[in-house]
Amino acid sequence: MEYGLRLSRPGKLPSDPRDICRARWKDALPPGSLQALYFGTEFCEDLLPDADEAESFCKLARESGFEAVLMTPIVTPGGLKRVDRLLAEIGQRGYAPAVSFNDWGVLDLLRNSHPLFERRAGRLINRGLRDPRLARGEAPTPGSLGRNRGDRLRSLLLRFGVVGVETDPDLEGNYLKSEASDLQRTIHLPYAFAVSGRNCLIKAEGMDAEDSFSKGLGKSCPALCRDRCLPVKRPDTATPLWRAGNTLFYEVSEVSAGAHLSRCDRIVLHERPTP
Repeated sequence: MEYGLRLSRPGKLPSDPRDICRARWKDALPPGSLQALYFGTEFCEDLLPDADEAESFCKLARESGFEAVLMTPIVTPGGLKRVDRLLAEIGQRGYAPAVSFNDWGVLDLLRNSHPLFERRAGRLINRGLRDPRLARGEAPTPGSLGRNRGDRLRSLLLRFGVVGVETDPDLEGNYLKSEASDLQRTIHLPYAFAVSGRNCLIKAEGMDAEDSFSKGLGKSCPALCRDRCLPVKRPDTATPLWRAGNTLFYEVSEVSAGAHLSRCDRIVLHERPTP
C-alpha cells in the first residue's frame, strides 16, 4: 500500500504517514510508504492557494522525492479563471503537480489548456451516499460491495486521460471497483464529507454585521477556517461531526474503512477535517 498526506501547510513530514492520525488508525491501516503530498482545497474556491504557496508545496514534494497533487474544488466561472492562472504560474516556475479535479469544467481546462498536468478525479466526482445518520460504524453491505458501480464513469474518465480516481468511504461501496484497473484507486481517510455548499457559516462570522448571509457569497473571504474545525452536535446522530469552512465532515469507522482497503492502491490521510 502506498500513502499520501493531505497537508494544510508545508512542514516536517512523519517517517510513518500513519503517525498524523490518531493511534487507533495506525493499528487499523496497513504499513506502507509515503508517495504523495496533497495540497489545495477540495471544497472552496476562496481557499485556492496562490502561486507562491503552491510552489512551496511543490518544492517540498520535489525535495522529498514525492508526487505533488493539487486539489481543486467545484468552481464558479471566476474560480475557473483563478485555477487557470494558478496552473499557468506554477508551470512557468517549473512545476507540474498532478491535479485532482472536482469540477468537470476544471477537467476541460486541464485537457485543453494545461495538458501536461496529470489528471485525477477528486472525491466529489463520486456522487455516492454519505450520511452520518446512516453510517452507524458499519461497513457497506456485501451486496453493494459486489457491484462494480461507476463502470461507465470510469470509461469516460479514461477516455479523457484521467489517471486516478479518488473517494472517501461512501455507504454504497465499490466505487473503486473490486479489481485493479487502468485508474489508480485512492481512498481518503479518516474524514468523510457529509455535505458541502457555497454558503459558509465561518465566512459569515468574519463579515460586517450589516452583510447578510447571502450577500457574503460574492465577497472575498478572510479564510478564518484555516487550521480550524469546530465540533458540531446534531440531535439525529451520535456520530461526531466537524464543521470546517463550508463543509461538514465525520470520522468514518475502522470497520467501514477496512471494507474498502482491498479495493484501493493509495490511502490519503488527513490530519484534521479540512475544506
